Amino acid sequence: MYYVAMRPTEVIHLRLDQCHLPDNGWGLVNLSGGVVTSGKQWTDDGAVHEVHSFKRRAATATRQVPIPPQFVRMLKAHIERFGVAPDGLLFRNMAGNYGDVAAYGMTSARARELA
Repeated sequence: MYYVAMRPTEVIHLRLDQCHLPDNGWGLVNLSGGVVTSGKQWTDDGAVHEVHSFKRRAATATRQVPIPPQFVRMLKAHIERFGVAPDGLLFRNMAGNYGDVAAYGMTSARARELA
């Protein structure tokens, strides 16, 4: 999140097909929105999560973000270690589903303490 200025909801929604990860140099992520946890009673299909497009933009709008070489290497290492979900999701919980935004906040807080 730090290297790309991604929002937690965008991180949760990131898929391999949104990433251009070259062997050398800068890469690119093509963000297409985020995943919001709203609760089953508030969604149309009874799911806990909903995918939303960017605020005040067309539903199909994307945000292309260049990523520095060190983040390209970090993403590749993550993929090598944890793999990719069948639907291409890069970051998922133990059950293989979307992670919880709160978990990213707690992890970030712990990392800041250690730093």
